Amino acid sequence: MKNFFILQLLLAMFLFCTLGLAQGTGLKINEFMASNDFAVLDPQGDYEDWIEIYNSGSESVDIGGMYITDDLSKPTLWQIPASQPDLTTILPGHFLVLWADKEPAEGVLHVNIKLSGSGEAIGLYASDGSTVIDTLVFQAQITDTSYGQYPDASGQWMNFDNPTPGFTNRPVPLIVNEFLASNNTGATDPQGEFEDWIEIFNAGVKPIDLGGMYMTDNLATPSLWQIPTTDPVTTTIQPGSFLVLWADKEPADGLTHVNFKLSGDGEAIGIFGSDGATVIDTLGYTAQQSDTSLGRRFDGQNDWVNFSVPSVGMPNVQGIITAIDPGREAGLRSFKLNQNYPNPFNPQTTIHFELLMAGTVTIDLYNSLGQKVATLLNASKPAGNHKISYDASHLTSGVYYYRLSSGSRSEVKKMVVMK
Repeated sequence: MKNFFILQLLLAMFLFCTLGLAQGTGLKINEFMASNDFAVLDPQGDYEDWIEIYNSGSESVDIGGMYITDDLSKPTLWQIPASQPDLTTILPGHFLVLWADKEPAEGVLHVNIKLSGSGEAIGLYASDGSTVIDTLVFQAQITDTSYGQYPDASGQWMNFDNPTPGFTNRPVPLIVNEFLASNNTGATDPQGEFEDWIEIFNAGVKPIDLGGMYMTDNLATPSLWQIPTTDPVTTTIQPGSFLVLWADKEPADGLTHVNFKLSGDGEAIGIFGSDGATVIDTLGYTAQQSDTSLGRRFDGQNDWVNFSVPSVGMPNVQGIITAIDPGREAGLRSFKLNQNYPNPFNPQTTIHFELLMAGTVTIDLYNSLGQKVATLLNASKPAGNHKISYDASHLTSGVYYYRLSSGSRSEVKKMVVMK
């Protein structure tokens, strides 16, 4: 019996080591534009084709030394220089844009290939020149329209008339970027009052008018407050810019004052389309510190930090960070994975999980050797409580592990099949 438990412990340790290996690098070709006439400028001010790489894993990855190609029969067409890892390293949950302009002299992120708007392929290969990281074949493209995965790395592709190079893909690229839910002595609104606030960031390349969209602090009531449509100059966010909404329950103070207040004890924030149902962005948060905002460390990206000096209406790099907590993401909650029930079971069980933010959810099942035996779920889900049922009739008795992944975070629990 003692030897049995030692073996189980060793297998469990091996499993947690190999789960990461099973994911590979986590790099995905996430979005690209193969016919860029007047949509997106590169750093040199030219309209060039581009390829966005997304790191869906939990570790930083340096693509320096890897190969990029537009001809899958020639995987080593262009090697990305390894001389500047500060530019070629992609943090977990972050994005990197490669400019396919055949002008490598302009920098390490400019690759010596050009994409064809008539359709061809894109391939990313490891530094050995043969190991496939990710590939795709695409058809003829629409000028100034990108083609990308939505949600990110989901395998579901669509056209974007408002591309988001370097940011998360979404049909309407508006992102809750920072907020303050307990404002006692911080920033004041235009009326000079210390009110809660929500900062919205436009991650796209075109202006977006919030007029007619809905804001809420209760995801069960998405149409709680509709932003007025009477002054698009006030409610329009330019590309790469911000709009601050004051959550003070005083809409008479102006178009940017919404008719709800945030709770410092924790709740949710949601942006919904003008139909009152289409999710644009949502998040859930835990109890907040007074006069300390919670925001994305880098505008539009997936890592959250606390700011003792908020950057309301400005790039978040101008704020002063007080806490970085990768485990709790500085007070942001994305999901909770519950133990399956019944457990042990034969042959059916149910897995419950809770999402505080909408997003792509994957639940994979592994055996005790760390080998993936099934994908139980891979789908975009709204915020809220969810459950899936699983029939293990085809599995042998033993210990298995199921892992829920969403964004750059994951959680693992054990289940036992007993026949």
